[in-house]
Amino acid sequence: MVGRGKCVDIGKEKRTGSDAAHADRRSGQDCILAFRRDRAIAVIGGGCRGNRQKKAGRVNFTKKTLFWVIVLIALGGTFFFFDKKEEAVKQLKEADLKLLPFAVKDVQEFWIKNIKENLQIKVVREQNGWQLVQPLSAKGDAKAIEKFLTNIVTARKDAVLFDKVEPAKLAELGLSAPEIEMGLKAGGMEPVIIFGEKGPTHNIAYIMFKGKPEVYRVHSDLKNEASKDAYALRDKTILDFDPVKMRRLEIVRSGMSKVVVEQNQGKWNMLEPVQGRASMEKVLEYLYTVKNGEIKAFADENPTDLAPYGLSSPMLQLTVYQEQKETPYILTIGDKDRAKRAYFARVNQVKKVFDVEEDMVNTLILNMDKLLEADAGT
Repeated sequence: MVGRGKCVDIGKEKRTGSDAAHADRRSGQDCILAFRRDRAIAVIGGGCRGNRQKKAGRVNFTKKTLFWVIVLIALGGTFFFFDKKEEAVKQLKEADLKLLPFAVKDVQEFWIKNIKENLQIKVVREQNGWQLVQPLSAKGDAKAIEKFLTNIVTARKDAVLFDKVEPAKLAELGLSAPEIEMGLKAGGMEPVIIFGEKGPTHNIAYIMFKGKPEVYRVHSDLKNEASKDAYALRDKTILDFDPVKMRRLEIVRSGMSKVVVEQNQGKWNMLEPVQGRASMEKVLEYLYTVKNGEIKAFADENPTDLAPYGLSSPMLQLTVYQEQKETPYILTIGDKDRAKRAYFARVNQVKKVFDVEEDMVNTLILNMDKLLEADAGT
C-alpha cells in the first residue's frame, strides 16, 4: 500500500489486471505511476519533492519582491527629498527676482511723485474702496488701480547690476536726479522705488530703492506704469445707476418733443410724445449707452458758472428714476469741446464738469425717438 504523503519506488515490477488499475488510482495521490507495456515507471517527487520546490520558489519570490519594494521606497524617498529641495531653491530664486516682497492685497496706500513736473498722486485703500487724496479728493477706479498695482508688485528685476555705484555712474543712469519716485505702504514696509533712465535699447530701465546702494534693471514698461497721472487712476463713471431698475425715463432735447417711458412690473410703455408699447430691449440698450460710457476728461472740478460749458441751457438732458429711490439720476449735456472731440457734461450728484465722448452723445440723440416696439400702435 502507498499511503498519503509517502512515495514508493516500484522499480521494474510488472503490474497487470487489477493491480494496474489500483496503481492508476494511487497515481492521483502523492506519486505518479505510469505503465508502458511491461514496465512500470515511478515519477518520484512529483508530490512531496515538487511541493517542497514550489514552496521554496514562492519564498524566494516573496523575498525578492520585498527587497525590490524596499529599494523602490528608498529611491522614491530620495527623489522626493531632492525634488522638495530643488523646489525650495527655485522658490528662493523666484522670490529674489520679485521686485517687491508682498502681494497687491497687502497694499494699503501708494504715491507717485513726478519730480520734474512737481506733481504727486496719493491713493489710499479705504473701507469702501480706493480713494484719491492727492492732488484732489476723488473716488478711485478700482479696476484700473488693481491692474496698476498688479503690474508693479508682480514685476521682476534682474540680479543686482551694481552693488555700489559712484556718483558719476548714478548720474549716468539717471538715478542721482530722478524724474519719478514711487512709494508703497504694505505689510509694515514702506519701500520707495527710484526710477532712473531707460537703457540704450529702451526696453530696460534702471531702478534702486531709497536708502539702499544696489542698482537693478527692470523692464521699461515698469517706468511707464509708474508715470500714471491722476486721470488714469480715478473713477470715470458717468452715471452710477442700474438700468434694469429704471421705472421712468425722461429725455429732453432742445427744440424737440419730450420723450417719456415708464416701466411698471415688467410692462414698458411710452407716454410722450406718443402713447404705445415701448421696447424693453431698445430702452435698456439706450440706458446702457450711458451706463457703460466713461468720462473722457475732467474739465472743471468746482465750476462757479455753467454757462461757458453750455450747461445752463443744455442741449440734451436725461433723467432716470430708479426703483426704491426718490432722487433721480440726471445727466446734462452742453456744448461741444471741440479741442477734445467731446461734449461738456455734468450729473446732479457732483459739481464737476467733465467731457463725454462725441460718439456717445450722437448715439443718444439718434435713438431717442426709436424706443417704441416696431408693431406698437399709437
